[in-house]
Amino acid sequence: MEGMPYPVPPSRLYPPRTAREVSRVRPLRLLEEAFRKSPGVVLAAGAGYGKTSLAAELPAVYVSLAEEAKDPAVFLWHLLAAYEGRAELAPVGALLEAGAWPKALEALLEALAPLGAHYLVLDEAHRAESPGVVRVLQGLLRLPGLRLLVLSRKAAPFAFLTVLSERELAFDPEEACQLAKALAPELPAFEVERALSLVRGWPLGMRLVLLAMRKGLRPELALESAEGLLAYLGQALPKEVLDRASRLALLGEVDEEEGAFLLPYAEDLLLERREGRLCFHPLVRSALKALLPQAEARGLLARAAEAALARGEGVRAAEFLLEAGRFGHAADLLLKEGEGWLARGLTYTVLRLLGHLPEGVRRGRAGLRLLEAEALRQAGRYREAEALYREALEAGEERAYLGLARLFLDTVEPARAKPFLEEALRRFPGLARPLLAENLLNEGRAGEAEALGFSGPRLLLRQGRPAEALELLKRAEDPGLSRPPQNHREGSLLRALLECVAGDAEEGLRFAERGRFEAEALGSPFGLSLAEARKGHALLALGRLGEAEASYRAALALSEGGPARLRVEALGGLAALGDDGAYREMVRLSRASGDLWVEGFLTLVVALARLRLGEEFPLGAFPAPDPFLEALARAYPFRDGWEEVLERYPFLAGKTLFAPPLARLRRALWRLGRLPVPYHPGVRLEVRVLGGLEVRVEGRPVRFRREKARLLLALLTAKDWEKEDLLEALEATPGEFRVLWWEVVNALEPGRPKGAAPYFLRTRPLGLNREAPELYLDLADPKAPLAPPYADLDHPFLEEASRAWLEERRRALLFSPHPGDWLLALRLDPLDERALLRLKGTPLYEEGLRLHQKALEELGLRPGDPGENATPRPA
Repeated sequence: MEGMPYPVPPSRLYPPRTAREVSRVRPLRLLEEAFRKSPGVVLAAGAGYGKTSLAAELPAVYVSLAEEAKDPAVFLWHLLAAYEGRAELAPVGALLEAGAWPKALEALLEALAPLGAHYLVLDEAHRAESPGVVRVLQGLLRLPGLRLLVLSRKAAPFAFLTVLSERELAFDPEEACQLAKALAPELPAFEVERALSLVRGWPLGMRLVLLAMRKGLRPELALESAEGLLAYLGQALPKEVLDRASRLALLGEVDEEEGAFLLPYAEDLLLERREGRLCFHPLVRSALKALLPQAEARGLLARAAEAALARGEGVRAAEFLLEAGRFGHAADLLLKEGEGWLARGLTYTVLRLLGHLPEGVRRGRAGLRLLEAEALRQAGRYREAEALYREALEAGEERAYLGLARLFLDTVEPARAKPFLEEALRRFPGLARPLLAENLLNEGRAGEAEALGFSGPRLLLRQGRPAEALELLKRAEDPGLSRPPQNHREGSLLRALLECVAGDAEEGLRFAERGRFEAEALGSPFGLSLAEARKGHALLALGRLGEAEASYRAALALSEGGPARLRVEALGGLAALGDDGAYREMVRLSRASGDLWVEGFLTLVVALARLRLGEEFPLGAFPAPDPFLEALARAYPFRDGWEEVLERYPFLAGKTLFAPPLARLRRALWRLGRLPVPYHPGVRLEVRVLGGLEVRVEGRPVRFRREKARLLLALLTAKDWEKEDLLEALEATPGEFRVLWWEVVNALEPGRPKGAAPYFLRTRPLGLNREAPELYLDLADPKAPLAPPYADLDHPFLEEASRAWLEERRRALLFSPHPGDWLLALRLDPLDERALLRLKGTPLYEEGLRLHQKALEELGLRPGDPGENATPRPA
């Protein structure tokens, strides 16, 4: 693919053309069985076990990897090259060009989904082993229909896939005989058996031994080592050919035209032909390299580096220089090109190349410390980056002031960024001014940030324009600032937050999950922690409070060892769920980091969440850092008179972090004429009858002056009534009923103006308005704790209704597929032997048996065997 920052050689995209003298039916069958159990399989065996030849039997997308593919960005460029022409990959390439490889991975998965079922083969995967690549592989396994085949010298770290090892790939006697018939048909069977025994099933060793025996050489010459292989080659090839081959083998592969003189010896040299290139087998290359004098090898590698540079392949040139031992030249090349590579997302490549430089070479070049600090910052390794920036400063590298300022922008710690920004502004005003603008934004000084040229969704959010911020982010093809440490600022995690504020919390949850996937791909605890906090916000807005708490606690755990500011959102979430200590710590950390906007934002998140739970949170001297938050603070606790705020911010009517309680929201909609009901009381009503009648309005218990009014409400919860039937059940006259009715109405709807129609009660027929979303009736809640309804009321109709409800629930539980429900059914009727029999054979049987026996004893009956009739005790 042209234009890549790391061009992928075409020869890596095609499996070698091999002779295929042996039909490998057995291992292919094992492979097919493995794929039936798992979408990913690794063939883990040493060189020469036929992994590549076996994979070549499959109709697959093929990629051969080298060490540079340890960098997940480079690995993704390889995948783009392999899938070119099979899918629309331009958006993926654009994201990779911008350095946003985690987003590129997500886009790649979307682009490849239409391909359906297919194989992807990753050859020489051990050379590209790295945590980032493993995370990419785990992402690829999310692709429906993909069968991923990894070829590696070792199973680790690919053991999360199904592993086929050397034992499964070794030749059996039948395969050895097939190869012998093709290569050396004159050999008797016992010699073939001896050769197989000598190599212990090693396919490449078998080939070499048979070739040696065919030439009349001792088979022991071809052993599983470079030395043994070289001894064989020394006898099989003319010296001149061997010398020239050793020079070409140094580079691993050559143009077919340049290596044409080797073709007559291709069988002995185990040459592989791929798309106009001749490739040396790794074992042969290792053996031939040993023939070259060290000085000559270094000279050849240096010339290869020059050629790579001339082709614009700087990273490959650096690798040749490192292999040649020319560390000073490699260091100088890194100093010249490294920042450009980082800008294109090759973070891990830069770190890998720097890691090969001796300390003595690094010590004399302060710029290398700065480059490594930049790479570590991009990798999210903030503590290590900070230490190296400070070392670079001590060594006189003043650009480290910019690096430290960027680092504390990444971690959103404006107070810590300030002194470094001041120094950077004196030395590099043009570069530092945009950083100052962002830091001012992080301090909540949005107007000053905008005056300095800052723009984008984050500015709009902190200006109190969250809906505009969300729309801008939705429209942005590339939200910008997409390098890894900044994903949380302008990418998926910002989208998650904006959806939770001014959009759809379900979408917020989806983007939080996407942000978590990107952070996992990056291996970034910072990103993971923030993703969990944003996931908690979405779950909080959706009312899934138990899950929200789990996410907030996970965010706190992941924040350990990171910047203090990272804990702020998780602490705010826990405060929203009722933890006052978490609130105080959130305020302390926000102020210490210099971010008063986030203190105000999260204080209102806490206040609204507590209000939805029925508790008014004291706002006190609330810092109002933007018009939106100021409007919310003025409207709190959202009684009458805040309708103008709802008109200005209509998203408050959705499931968002700042949504008022449903009852107060619907009251406001009614006052605006947008709710088609004659009256709305603006309160939440809870009616609980299981175990006894309890009524709460806005969380406060209701006390009835007359017991008969309480009985009337209980009857209304049981069913809908015609007035005559209700009067008869209540044993009340029409005049008494009228008094009782309005007592119930006024108790449920305090502040109702005279003459207004009831909201929670219906008149035709008489009953409870069960469709009211502000009403909670435990009788209709399948998750409510089991208890007899109306237990504290003495009325024949309610007693019969209680029996019928309990029997209906008991039958439903008994026919559930879950043993826990059978035990609940037995609790409702401990004498039910059918429920006890259903529990037999489950871990809950003993508990059920104790319940059953206790009920029998209380009735004065002798416990019998389960399923048999109990007999009365003798007097």
